[in-house]
Amino acid sequence: MSASIAAGRSAFALIKKLGLNIVGERFEAINSIGSSFGGSSFVGRDLQEGVTVFMKYLICPRGEAERAKFLLERDALEHLNWNPYKVAPKFLHFETVPELVTDVLVTEFAKGEGLASWIDRSQPLGIEEKLEVFHRVVFALSHATLNYQHRDAHPGNIILLPEDQVVMKPWGAGMWNPAVKIVDWGEALPVIFANYDDEPDHNFILLEAAPRTIGGSITSLPPEVFSPWRQNTSFGGVYESWGIGLLLNRILTGSAPPRADSLGQFAKDVRDGALERWVRDQVSNVRSYDLPGGLILSRLLRSLLSVQPERRATLSDAGLVLFHLRYENLTISTSDEVERYFSDVCEYKPPGGWRFINDFERD
Repeated sequence: MSASIAAGRSAFALIKKLGLNIVGERFEAINSIGSSFGGSSFVGRDLQEGVTVFMKYLICPRGEAERAKFLLERDALEHLNWNPYKVAPKFLHFETVPELVTDVLVTEFAKGEGLASWIDRSQPLGIEEKLEVFHRVVFALSHATLNYQHRDAHPGNIILLPEDQVVMKPWGAGMWNPAVKIVDWGEALPVIFANYDDEPDHNFILLEAAPRTIGGSITSLPPEVFSPWRQNTSFGGVYESWGIGLLLNRILTGSAPPRADSLGQFAKDVRDGALERWVRDQVSNVRSYDLPGGLILSRLLRSLLSVQPERRATLSDAGLVLFHLRYENLTISTSDEVERYFSDVCEYKPPGGWRFINDFERD
């Protein structure tokens, strides 16, 4: 028996022994999914509706910071219930059992194909089909992270729903449905937080802990995690843009991102310029490809994978670039013009103007 299976069975036995396998007199844990520093996860059942749900337990957290993270995951998902595009699992229930030092989070269960699985089978697909999926992911993540950074947005945490649910067309962007769910918000932080006295205590706890912690998967960590920590002060952050850049490179080249053997090695690659040299090589490689839009995709890749966060493209800008490329059929073939375009993609207008987009539409 593997260690993960054994840990899952042990966690399930524990919540049954504690009488926590059913919460809210409605949600019942059925099978273990796994355990991590962020809690133990289970497939569950909504006894009232008869549908599958996701349940996550935090039992006897190891300090204030661990519980603060769990509470912020709840806050992020509860806030995302109001997002018109439904790009995260629906928040259903949260329960605290003080006498057992336990919190339980319940959400809908996102059913679909994991982005990691899609990447594995995407190599034979045409570039247009690949860009469609990439655009869906960028649009979903852009809207999901307006108020809360996800900070762990790798392919394993992105679910593609069935294609018959997708609604993306060159008009009526407000009615779009990317049919994507961003899951596992256990590393989330508010974009703006700990600025007001009436905020919950867990915001201030994580503000104190954040400069000394590294959250998320090493495969999606942006290089600035090894720079002096800066609290976000505005919307439109670029933390997730780095992981999206790695995804674009994977889609265009078929090559997996470099995986450092350790955080120490990753930090060394950032400091000695090895990571930046890898980015230059990837961009140069993609620039030689015959791709839709001429130089646009190679330049977008360079912007998303900027090692300097202040020069990195936001997800909003990336979404607008994809709209221009896929629906406006924008093509740029000279270096000077592509630089002019990327200096302000929102204000740029081609000589013939736009067919669909107006001044107020942005992903």
